[in-house]
Amino acid sequence: MLRLLQLSDSAFPTGAYAFSDGLETLTTRGEVRTPADLTAFLAGQLTHGWGAQDAPACALAWGADPATLAELDELLDDLKLVPGPRAASTRVGANLRRAATHLWPHVVSDLPATRHHATTFGLLGHALGAPRADTVTAFVSGWLLGRATSATRLMKLGGLDAQRCAAHCGHAAQACVHAALHATPDDLFTFTPHLDVAASEQPGLDARLFQT
Repeated sequence: MLRLLQLSDSAFPTGAYAFSDGLETLTTRGEVRTPADLTAFLAGQLTHGWGAQDAPACALAWGADPATLAELDELLDDLKLVPGPRAASTRVGANLRRAATHLWPHVVSDLPATRHHATTFGLLGHALGAPRADTVTAFVSGWLLGRATSATRLMKLGGLDAQRCAAHCGHAAQACVHAALHATPDDLFTFTPHLDVAASEQPGLDARLFQT
C-alpha cells in the first residue's frame, strides 16, 4: 500500500502536472468559472470521459498478459481521438515506468511492455503487490486530485475550495471505480465531444500554463 500511495502521489515524477485534460481551454473561454462548474467538469469526466476509458483500462491491465496489455494500449490509441491527450497519456506512462524502474528495479525490469498511463499504472500496481481494487482506486484518486490542483492554477480558486470540489465528486469517483472493476474491453468508451473540441483548440491559446 505504501508503494501504491507513492506511485499515485502528485509529486511522483511522471510529468502529469503539466496536463489539464482540456480544463485550461474551458477556463480560458470562461465556461468553467465557479466551484460548481469545476465540480460538474470533474464529475462529467469521471462518468463520460477519462473515467470511462482510462479507469477500466487500468483495471483490465492489472495482472494481464502481454497480449492483453498490447490490445488495451491499441484500444486507448483509438479512443483518444485528440492528438494532445493521446500523446500526454503515453508520455506520462513512459515517465511512470521510468521512475518506477529507478525505485524498484528488481520488480519492474522484467515486466511486459506498456505505453499508456492507465495500462502502466495497472501493471505496476499488480507487480508491486497492491490489490486490484486498491490500484484502480488510487489511479482514480490521483487523476481527480491532480485535476483539482490544476484548477487552482487556472481559476480564482483556493486549494481548500478545489479540494471541496473533488470531495463533492466522491460518489462519481466511487461509481467510476466500481464500473472499472466490472468492465470488459468492450465497455471502454468516451463521449465528450465538447471537451474533445476544447482539447483540440488548446495548442492555439495565446498563453498556456499546460500542455493539454
